[in-house]
Amino acid sequence: MKSKKNQANVLAKECMVSALMQLLEDKPLSAISVTELTEKAGVSRMTYYRNYQSKEEIFQDYLDDIVDSYRSDVASWPSRGNYNDYRNLVHCFRYFKKYKDFIRGLIDSGMGDMVLKALTDYINETYYREELGQKFYYSLQSFSGALYNIYRAWIERNTVEEPEEMATVLCGMFQN
Repeated sequence: MKSKKNQANVLAKECMVSALMQLLEDKPLSAISVTELTEKAGVSRMTYYRNYQSKEEIFQDYLDDIVDSYRSDVASWPSRGNYNDYRNLVHCFRYFKKYKDFIRGLIDSGMGDMVLKALTDYINETYYREELGQKFYYSLQSFSGALYNIYRAWIERNTVEEPEEMATVLCGMFQN
């Protein structure tokens, strides 16, 4: 029974993300009411409040799921490689291309900083160790910002370039 309940909760959350993205096409986040959101999503207000304290939290929760899934995917590799190697970057652009509409919605709603923070946190958690020093730490910060801005520009251009092309661009900027 618990499994059915969890599946229903996952479905409700997905419906709320989808509904919120659709509503954002016509109006800003601040103008969307909880009632309007829950009606569009086909869920009760109680379901909304059981899962979230704000509309922004819907996005954060979904973004966390995306990054967690990415982390699990990369964890299955025999070697994670270097943060700026071609293989990692191709994988990154391929993976996040699947979520371009969601990320565009975040950016268009003024919440692109959620994506930047998620990228920065992931890169730091995966590649930074204190013994690597201050210079390496700031290199990772720089890389995270560049990755976010290039990804953002790529989305604005409707991802016309292939992930391999984008990886080549970024690799050229951050070679060892």
